Amino acid sequence: MRPRLFSWIYAPYLLTTLVFVAAISVFTAESASRFFFELSSLELRQSARLAANALKPHYPADPSPAAEKKLRAAVKDFSAESLLRITVIAPDGRVIADNQADPERMENHGKREEVLEALADGEGSARRRSASVGMTTVYEAIALRDGQGRVYALVRTAMPISIIAQSRLSLALSILALGTVFALLVSLIAFFLARALVRPIQRINLGAQDFAAGHLGQALPEEGPEELANLAAAMNRMALELDSQIRAVQAQKQEAEAILNGMSEAVAVIDGGLRVLASNPAFRRLFEEAQGQSLLAISRNTELCDFMAAALKARGPLESSLTLYGEKTRQLRLTSAPIEGGKAVLVLNDLTRLNRLETIRRDFTANVSHELKTPLTSIKAALETLEGEGFSDAELCAKLLSMAQRGIKRLEAILTDLLSLARIEEGERVGVELSELSLDEIVASCLSEMAGQIKASGVKVLRAGEKGIMALGHEGLMRQALSNLVDNALKYAASGGSITVSTGLEGPYALLSVRDKGPGIPERDRRRLFERFYRVDKARSRDSGGTGLGLAIVKHIAKAQGGLVRLESVEAAAGISGSSGSCFSILIPHSITKVEEAAASSLR
Repeated sequence: MRPRLFSWIYAPYLLTTLVFVAAISVFTAESASRFFFELSSLELRQSARLAANALKPHYPADPSPAAEKKLRAAVKDFSAESLLRITVIAPDGRVIADNQADPERMENHGKREEVLEALADGEGSARRRSASVGMTTVYEAIALRDGQGRVYALVRTAMPISIIAQSRLSLALSILALGTVFALLVSLIAFFLARALVRPIQRINLGAQDFAAGHLGQALPEEGPEELANLAAAMNRMALELDSQIRAVQAQKQEAEAILNGMSEAVAVIDGGLRVLASNPAFRRLFEEAQGQSLLAISRNTELCDFMAAALKARGPLESSLTLYGEKTRQLRLTSAPIEGGKAVLVLNDLTRLNRLETIRRDFTANVSHELKTPLTSIKAALETLEGEGFSDAELCAKLLSMAQRGIKRLEAILTDLLSLARIEEGERVGVELSELSLDEIVASCLSEMAGQIKASGVKVLRAGEKGIMALGHEGLMRQALSNLVDNALKYAASGGSITVSTGLEGPYALLSVRDKGPGIPERDRRRLFERFYRVDKARSRDSGGTGLGLAIVKHIAKAQGGLVRLESVEAAAGISGSSGSCFSILIPHSITKVEEAAASSLR
């Protein structure tokens, strides 16, 4: 069983009666010192009451700089020729007046021990080193209350402990002088006793510093007297529990951060001043350098600020929507919820892409309906005419049947292109099987298949560019894409004119392009040219049998093979022949390594 701390101290002192005399001397000196200190504290407390009563008439009912200045003058007049320091403090801790320091430069006293006690109990006291005058000081504070019992000010008196210590020291020296001789006799015993007691305490102190630094895995040695050993054991258990709790909190924090970082929605915490306290990556992508900034400064949107101002005052969640204008116009759905501390969580859901897709869906539905309605109307008109007129007029029947047949062919072409586009988009999603293919063979095969159409158009097809270009792609899709581009060029090239089919290399891509000398494409139409059913010249496109899906199919064929499409066009200049034309290019990777480079390039 470990010896008790009492035994460590009591046994050596029992060996000599002189120690008892020394203890009496020390006890007497300390008792006298405490008496002087308590007497001084009582005097300070009475002085604080007197100062409070004297300054009550000078405390302004409605604080203003001029009124506070008068109060400071009254404090200095009251404490003239006195060693007492008098401070008047507002309930929020702000220093209003002080006779020994400038109140404007003094820090907030709301957390001072004597102030907190006075606010709670009416009176408070403390002893510490003063930050204003740089001396260890004794403080006494009195709370001033109005007729309704509310604290409207605190009066604090203070005296440097050095003044009190002078009297204490004089008495202590007188008493202790007698005990000095006896103390010398037992100093050797006291030395060994102190060393035996201090060493384990020092080890506990060092261990506690390690715990404070976060090194909770280093256990304290449980040795020395039983009380100190139990203390070390208790601290070890505390460190283990604290370490476990910290790890749990860190894990929860990491989980919360992972959830926020993985959210596509932009999330931020906004304070009462509409400043961004914290945010997730999605919010920082939406508003750069958002941390600590004003919501108005980063968003430049008063509607968003008004929404958050209302959210901070609301007792529950709020929802709204707005359009955020900038380099990119965004449609946002806003959601907020208040949290403790006068703050609120703001969640921004970017609906721009969803709204754009919804618009595309509506446009696609409308366009499909319109495109299908035209041939159906033609077929219906032919059949209704036949039903009304009968089959007696052979020439009329032939014309009507021909009109119905053209409508059926157009329906077939539209449905074929729609199914083809759907298959290509599915391949784009799940991936298509790529193989090495020769662009020369693709061009030769396509032009051979379209020889009849080319001859009928009266347009000459020229071949240009590098030969022997190999690419990674899908042969069938590439033939379909080139056929669409050549067919498109033949429609817009003048009879007797020419189009040029070129192949080559461009960075990580193999290039296949078709250039015509048609009228060119207006700047306003180029951005939407690859959309479904979009036409620059709608009447001419329908008359030539186009479905409006050819270029959309070309774009998705290129994307399905890890490539892209490009358009270069020059509009016809007035009076200048041959100055216009368009060049449509398909770029797909030309080796396995280049596929990876192309993918990385497209991500950038």
